Amino acid sequence: MKKQSFIIRYSAPLFFALSLFSSGAVQSEPVDSEQREQQRELFKKAEYAAKRGRLNEYRQLLQKLDDYPLVPYLELTRLEQVGYLANEDRVLAFLEKYDNTPLDWQLRQPWLTYLAGQEEHARFIRDFRHPGTLTHRCQFIEAQRKKGLGEGPFRRQVDAIWEHGFSLPSACDPILKEWEKLDGRTDAKIWNRLQLAAEHGNPTLLPYLTGLLPELQQYLGEFYHKVRYSPAAIEDNAWFKGRYPAKEAEITTFALTKLIWRDENIALRSYKKLSPQLPFTKEQEEQIAEEFAVALSLKSHPEARVWHDRVPVNALNERVLQWRLAIYLKDKDYEGLRDTIQSLPVAIRQGNQWRYWLARTQEITGNALVAQQLYDDLSDERHYYGFLASARLQKPVSLEHEKLEVSVVQLEQVRNHPSVQRAYELIQLERWVDARREWNHLLTQLDGEEQKVAAYLASEWGWHDQAIWTLAQIGHFDAVGIRFPLAYKDILGRASQAAGIDQNWALAITRRESNFRHDAYSSAGARGLMQILPGTAKQLDTKNNSWRRLNDPSVNVRLGTHYLSRLKHRFENNWLLATASYNAGYYRVREWLPEEPVYADEWVETIPYHETRDYVKAVLSYQQIYRMLGGNEDNLFEQVVDMTIVETE
Repeated sequence: MKKQSFIIRYSAPLFFALSLFSSGAVQSEPVDSEQREQQRELFKKAEYAAKRGRLNEYRQLLQKLDDYPLVPYLELTRLEQVGYLANEDRVLAFLEKYDNTPLDWQLRQPWLTYLAGQEEHARFIRDFRHPGTLTHRCQFIEAQRKKGLGEGPFRRQVDAIWEHGFSLPSACDPILKEWEKLDGRTDAKIWNRLQLAAEHGNPTLLPYLTGLLPELQQYLGEFYHKVRYSPAAIEDNAWFKGRYPAKEAEITTFALTKLIWRDENIALRSYKKLSPQLPFTKEQEEQIAEEFAVALSLKSHPEARVWHDRVPVNALNERVLQWRLAIYLKDKDYEGLRDTIQSLPVAIRQGNQWRYWLARTQEITGNALVAQQLYDDLSDERHYYGFLASARLQKPVSLEHEKLEVSVVQLEQVRNHPSVQRAYELIQLERWVDARREWNHLLTQLDGEEQKVAAYLASEWGWHDQAIWTLAQIGHFDAVGIRFPLAYKDILGRASQAAGIDQNWALAITRRESNFRHDAYSSAGARGLMQILPGTAKQLDTKNNSWRRLNDPSVNVRLGTHYLSRLKHRFENNWLLATASYNAGYYRVREWLPEEPVYADEWVETIPYHETRDYVKAVLSYQQIYRMLGGNEDNLFEQVVDMTIVETE
């Protein structure tokens, strides 16, 4: 395994700067750490005083804080409370100084709301910044109109507001009413918004928009509303009045792409019946073919290949191709898969997945020498398919990573950036949301080389999720030591040992779930390092599992490793199936198990959920990387290539 190093380039005049470093590592904490800690305590007291209007106490504390990086947040707190016209100069000075930073918008939004409420149109126009909230955008247009905005520009700006598939805020009502009087609301614009609401927005908006259509067109809005909830309604001939066949075709296309997932037999029958009588466009035919091909593949329907053949080459995408691959693998048609891959456009055929499966099908169909060359080309690459190829050749795995090079000057420049200083202090105060806002703003101010330095700093701080994310944003994937930190190693090690599972597996799961962000949370309610759902936590531990408790690394990791152990046991020690279950759920994975044995690499490609499919590939790859970072050169994927998946009792 190649060892990663961190190289500092310097010239003689800069040699003195090396005192700031220890073995190449940046000293993140200020020189006088005790003084800085005192400032943090003073900051919290000053903030408390500001929020409660204790001005004398606040001013005294403010004087003691001197150049503390978070002093602007104290001024923000104060201005949020007294940001009226009497303090306009202070507000404007603050907005100018921190323009386009997280501090800016936290004051600008309430300031604009205040100005709109006072009908201070000139000031509102002066202080508004695009894009702003939808409410403020509408108020901005209204203010401009009252200050003489011409009819043409006014209509164009309101056109953009109208084109939303969701209900608009009440602040938009005045400009919409005037826009309507100026004949801005045409039938075509109503139809476009109705289509947005039906297919991508809020369907409860459909009755309102339907009522705005001319009477002869209103059946179309009612038809859209009907199929939004019940796509099988296209079986009712009464909806096809023939007045607007192109629009009826639009609605039917939408309905068919929904219906194929609910009832493929009705969808196929309806398409066969309606295709001759509706003027489907080429794009609509391609949309239907794509959705039918994918849905029928997932359902193992005998007509799946027929619909795949109807998707033109120029319309192929990752989703269609994935399920084309799955069909051939399920049918054990390796010759057909080989020929299909060879017929793909070069740009697609050179993808890692297709290179591997071309090698695999060449191997299965007897072309061993061709397969070996293809495997060899892949085997030096650091990804799921590269690791599989290495295993098939029984050769050592390569991490293939580069050295990260930054200069002392770059390190000092980035470290002294105000956003870096503020982000660091916010981390120390455990104000993670504000810290991430500062960091995201920082990245917009840095070039690619500087962002590498920023990622290194974040890693040194133990802010691993931001270090990983920053490198991903700039496409720098070769700093393996930063992208795969041994974060929370002691906690994960103890918990893994207690649960009887591989520590590298737990590290890989944690890396995939949260990038080691201890306060991570998902829309489904999962929390913490290993993304534990409250329901799962309750099954594992009867204690009160509040979100704060689930964010505690030791609690979260104990529950997560215990759950992994339970899943592995339920799948007769098959950790690959347990990995899939950790993402998709135990009973769902049981439904995916085949009746006859299937090789693991083939089974992974046929997992119905793309999220779980990608999850399994990522976790296996991360587990291999962590094994090697820990000094274990064995290829985990040798177990994968020999593994078969089959339904168990």
